[in-house]
Amino acid sequence: MEDRSQYILSSLDNALSILNLFFDSGEITAAEASEELGISRTAAYRMLVTMEARGFLARGRGSGYRLGVKIFSLGQLAQRRMVLTDLVHPSLAGLADKTGETAHLIVMDGAYNVVFIDKVLGRLNLKMDTVLGLRLWAHQTAGGKAMLAWREESFLKEYIRKADFRKITPNTIGSGEELEKELRQIRKSGWARDNEETEPGLTCFAVPVFAGGSQPAAAISCSGPTTRMAANRDARLTALRTAARAIEARIGASSGSEQASQPPY
Repeated sequence: MEDRSQYILSSLDNALSILNLFFDSGEITAAEASEELGISRTAAYRMLVTMEARGFLARGRGSGYRLGVKIFSLGQLAQRRMVLTDLVHPSLAGLADKTGETAHLIVMDGAYNVVFIDKVLGRLNLKMDTVLGLRLWAHQTAGGKAMLAWREESFLKEYIRKADFRKITPNTIGSGEELEKELRQIRKSGWARDNEETEPGLTCFAVPVFAGGSQPAAAISCSGPTTRMAANRDARLTALRTAARAIEARIGASSGSEQASQPPY
């Protein structure tokens, strides 16, 4: 196995080690962190102050620090994503098996980006193998556009104001006007497409996944070579919609609520 210790940043390693101290203590001072980790008190203090400034720690009593709200928020987010992945994965596997194409689960990551959090590789040749954790602007992906299409108007205006519309390929959406036009079409059809917008020769179809609200909780997609996706578009979309409805029913059953029998499009 490759020895990756040479890549470890000592300062970051120490900062993370400070966080580990909270497993055994509600509050930590710079002096305590210094003694536990064998680093200078000045270094420990600077790390604590930096993490406080970023919201990961908060000032406690006196000179102590306690875990901040952002830590709890990250924990809750990780838990929700793990639960979502558990609920969605069986349908992703079925989607990949039925279509032969790689299937993905995509969620929003913050206000403007999406992240790929699960995948099942297709069995056909020339398959797409996305790195999990890949983070892109929402408008650059089919899954992101499938989620943007049902966001409120005020959010979309803010998104367009802040988004980076630089082109990755000649087909990448290059303006807010172009994005608005495409989102209107997605709302009508119920599905989105990445038409060689992130990689030449690759096409992706996606549909939103709703969890009882008016906005999608996630999106699922299948991706493959453009010629193969185009030739089998209707079958791919049928499989995607079937998988999305199964996921929504599973989410509803897990939460004890009844899902609507029809999506909001």
